[in-house]
Amino acid sequence: MFQRKFEWLVERQMGRQSPLPITASPWTLHLHTYRQPLFPNQPRDTCVIWVTALRDNKIGKFVKKSMLECTGREILEELLGHLQFDQDEVEKDEILNTSTCIPCMLPYSISQFLSRAKGDRPPVVPAGSKNFAFLGQFVEIPHGIVFTTEYSVLGAIQAVRKFVKPSLVVPPMYFGQYDPLTCISVARALAR
Repeated sequence: MFQRKFEWLVERQMGRQSPLPITASPWTLHLHTYRQPLFPNQPRDTCVIWVTALRDNKIGKFVKKSMLECTGREILEELLGHLQFDQDEVEKDEILNTSTCIPCMLPYSISQFLSRAKGDRPPVVPAGSKNFAFLGQFVEIPHGIVFTTEYSVLGAIQAVRKFVKPSLVVPPMYFGQYDPLTCISVARALAR
């Protein structure tokens, strides 16, 4: 039932849209949907979704608790309220009674998306370093976008350039959101 109602709401098949940010939520929810079935042997009447939150310590709008204090059912109830599925109590109760919601803490996963200020993350090569560099998603690369393979690779290239091969050219960060052909491709994909 959730899948049918959600597809009606967004006017697309599940899995054919980017994560849906629910910014009215004090928890700053993001709803990730996938093309169904997500798993082999997944029953046809089963829908798998994933919901993340950036501010899980805030009090919810529909469930007056922090997300950390909520059961899976309460997290789903908060989500349904923001999607306005709570306007039909019978439908809402049916979704709540036939769903399984498993809360899971992934603090390092969402930590990449939290706001940060200059100096919060170390540079790839700290000042004065002769043989040490930081690599991965938690270093500062100006204008970089974390959570991409490119971010980690560029950090590694910078370290290799500093300590191994000074002539190595570090490629510029790619900003595809400004490329007209990429924008056209994205528009076509979303229109499907």
